[in-house]
Amino acid sequence: MSLDLQTVANRYARALFELADQQGELEQVHQELMSLREIFQANPRLATLLISIKLSLSQKESLVQALQQGASQLTTNLIQMVFDYGRMNAMVAIIDEFERRYDQQNKRVHADVVTAVQLDEPRRAQLKQNLLTRYGAKEIVLHETVDESILGGVIVTAQHKTLDGSLKSKIEQIRRLLVK
Repeated sequence: MSLDLQTVANRYARALFELADQQGELEQVHQELMSLREIFQANPRLATLLISIKLSLSQKESLVQALQQGASQLTTNLIQMVFDYGRMNAMVAIIDEFERRYDQQNKRVHADVVTAVQLDEPRRAQLKQNLLTRYGAKEIVLHETVDESILGGVIVTAQHKTLDGSLKSKIEQIRRLLVK
């Protein structure tokens, strides 16, 4: 019976998270996994190559060793185990699930922020402070995007909720009221 991607990600991430936490290596493993995710995102075909028949075993092992270079024993073991079980296509999902657990434990909230212009530092700090209060978080991680079409204001999406304070949205709301 084959396990689905999310089940695999949950199992590996949970085991790694618990071990890293018990051994006091949570911060280090988290940082290593964030770097590892960047590698996989920058090279979208990497996971596929590591499970394909196009590369020889020795070529795959060389790539795995490069991924393990400089990593802690826990991260090295994870990479090796995922490779050995032919689950490299689940690596990013495992990392995402690990980060979800890390964020939950550390009361960290990721927020996608869309503005019409780039936020300056005082506005960014004020937005973070407002979001810290709103979500009861200890840390807010902003993922900023500039979209001139919203005209002004800000759209924030965090924890599956969208707060739309854009000028475009307000104008459309006024239009709808006028039409009634």
